[in-house]
Amino acid sequence: MTIALIPARWLVIGEWRAHPGRLAVAVLAIAIGVALGFAVHLVNRTALASFDAAVRSVNGAADVQVHGTTPAGFAESLYPRIARVEGVAAVSPVVELAAVSGTLAPPGTRSAPGGARLTLLGLDVLRAIAVTPSLVGLPARGGPGATSLGGDTVFLSRTALAQLGKRSGEDVTISAGGRVRTLRIAGVLAGAGDDQALAVLDIADAQWRFGQLGRLQRLDIRLAAGADRDAVLARLAALLPADAELGSPQTAAARSDSLSRAYRVNLEMLAMVALLTGGFLVYSAQALAVARRRPQFALLRVLGLPARALALQVVAEGAVLGVIGAALGLALGHGLADLVVTRLGGDLGGGYVRDGGVVLHFDALAA
Repeated sequence: MTIALIPARWLVIGEWRAHPGRLAVAVLAIAIGVALGFAVHLVNRTALASFDAAVRSVNGAADVQVHGTTPAGFAESLYPRIARVEGVAAVSPVVELAAVSGTLAPPGTRSAPGGARLTLLGLDVLRAIAVTPSLVGLPARGGPGATSLGGDTVFLSRTALAQLGKRSGEDVTISAGGRVRTLRIAGVLAGAGDDQALAVLDIADAQWRFGQLGRLQRLDIRLAAGADRDAVLARLAALLPADAELGSPQTAAARSDSLSRAYRVNLEMLAMVALLTGGFLVYSAQALAVARRRPQFALLRVLGLPARALALQVVAEGAVLGVIGAALGLALGHGLADLVVTRLGGDLGGGYVRDGGVVLHFDALAA
């Protein structure tokens, strides 16, 4: 068997030297199929991430959020530590309380007639503009500026104004954190969703007036452009105390994922068809080569090479071609995806995402 392996190696090398064009075609077919599949996957992943970022930007949602595990929240000393994490561009501290308009209802009962349930947010407006701009209110005509939250003023979403039957300039009584305060409506939260009944006031006033001194319920985080999200999340998670956890706005992401799922599946299936076509081409080339080399295989059998070893030799030849073609395909696919994203942008030319903020990351698991 050892003697037979020597001519076996020479026959393989001789076959490759005699027909380099056939080997190149086989490797190229594999590379094209892998490249198309990998490129489509990377482009789809990058485009979906870009659409999610665009939707979060329009809706004023943060890239990442730190939530308190209980309504009591967590110590505000966590805020500066999170702000210094590499890959974090901006952080907006938030006091978030469940509230009702009017007097505070007893636990387990409904709010008083004419009242409405609200989500009370205390914001540092200068920080919120950079992370969640839709939560920054528009002042009423003749009222204070949008960045002059303070005193007895509060901004309400359109939904909250409709539920309360109030207008800008009127007073509203809000119960939250076991305390009741009367505030003047300074303007409207124009960017808040239609299903959100929000009341926003200055974070210092929220902490003082509603018994939250030294506490926060949420941190809204905007990641730096091109930052590796998974790496940043890992660094953030390492800093969190037991009473805080990581989260992210999921509604917009799930909606954009559902809208584009059929499109992405179709593209990936077309790429798989190309890969299967390349596989059949390689199989045909290998089968033809085996049929043409039957006299050589017969010689090897006469020299004592077992049938199993001969089969392993043919499989090994195909595996070598496959590995070479797959490696070339991954490199070609990554380059093709990078070209598409660079030329067309993260939204594939739709014009919804600004250029220069999309970075293509290599997906080792998909590769």
